[in-house]
Amino acid sequence: MLSELHKKGFFDLLSVNFLTQFLGFGTLLLVAKFLTPTEFGQIKIIQSYAAVFLLLAGFGLNTAVLKFCAENRVAEEKESILKLAIQRTIVASFLVLILLSGLAFTNIITSSREQSSWLLIYAIGIPFAALTALLMIYLQALKKIKQMTRVQAIIKLQSFVVIIVSTWIWGFQGFIFSTVAAYIIGLIPLIKQIGINFLKNPSNKTIPNNFMSIAIFSLLANGVSMIGQYADIFILDHFTNDREAIGYYSLATILILGATQVTNTVQSIATPYFSERGHDKTWFYQKLFQTQTRMAALSVVVAIGVYVIAWFIVHFFYGENYIVTLSYLRILLLKYIMWSSCAIIGVSLVGLGLMRYNLTIVAISTPVGVILSYFLLQTNGILGVAWAQVLASFVMFILVLLISRIALRRYFSTPSFKRKKS
Repeated sequence: MLSELHKKGFFDLLSVNFLTQFLGFGTLLLVAKFLTPTEFGQIKIIQSYAAVFLLLAGFGLNTAVLKFCAENRVAEEKESILKLAIQRTIVASFLVLILLSGLAFTNIITSSREQSSWLLIYAIGIPFAALTALLMIYLQALKKIKQMTRVQAIIKLQSFVVIIVSTWIWGFQGFIFSTVAAYIIGLIPLIKQIGINFLKNPSNKTIPNNFMSIAIFSLLANGVSMIGQYADIFILDHFTNDREAIGYYSLATILILGATQVTNTVQSIATPYFSERGHDKTWFYQKLFQTQTRMAALSVVVAIGVYVIAWFIVHFFYGENYIVTLSYLRILLLKYIMWSSCAIIGVSLVGLGLMRYNLTIVAISTPVGVILSYFLLQTNGILGVAWAQVLASFVMFILVLLISRIALRRYFSTPSFKRKKS
């Protein structure tokens, strides 16, 4: 098992992911030390809104590229797919900036005009971040794990230095402007790795017919899912006046990133293989069950480790004023375990191009999470919002088990699958 994972690049990806996560994680932890809890909470709110618009800018094309470029195709065809995705990402990015500008100037999305202004400045980095994510996914689809992880490390190191120094010197404003700069220079290592000569080649006419349909389904599913992911922050922004408490809660969401990176790493490795071996029903079910059960068990160990580390960080780095952060973290780690216990099943559906089922899952679980967050905030305060995330993740867990069973049964019984097998 270990040798198989090594061949697939798991340990290369995991080790560099931990490095990049440490840099990203360390960036936010140090930023929190340089800023007041209120300012840090404001940054988390801005990042949460920006993440939704970044997803819109990507237009689900990442998923389509990951699926089709992971399949057995000639290099020229894969480059044509990437070229098309880049063109459409650029168009989508600028349309998103226009939309965001309108919403910011009318003060519709955030709770204050000042926050909307900072969000608009922060969003300048969205086109660059969208292209960075797309090119990174392309390397993942080609299974160039070592190259991908090396580029990730360079990008994170650049960002770490630029953001930390700027925040230390200029505070909140320094963080915003340096983050935009980090997004821009983050493209450079990827361009050096992949090159741009393929953009000069004539477009290949053999783009898969369902390329955009998969992208749109992915956009819808991930969009609804992301709203659910950040529902707690959005609810707190609009319905809580205690901005300092939002900062403490935001720190808990940052501390949990170390745990989610482990699950994300396994997902990154697994998705191309589920896509490539989707014709082999026996292999698919065996690997899905094996990977998911091990991921669930691993998540418990990871959650315990993260909490222990967080306890020391809070007590010895931030001080007694931040103790309440640990209360939020304990609850949110339960959400992490619940999510990790079905996360591999979700990406297996992506590997087969069955995003419509993921859309169904998040279309049900997300409104549940939003409603629970609002009502539990009224009755139990911010702790209630944290518990709402756990309850919503449990609903999602049940839905994933039920709906994926239906989806896989239908997929492996279709005539098209039988033709692939033969």
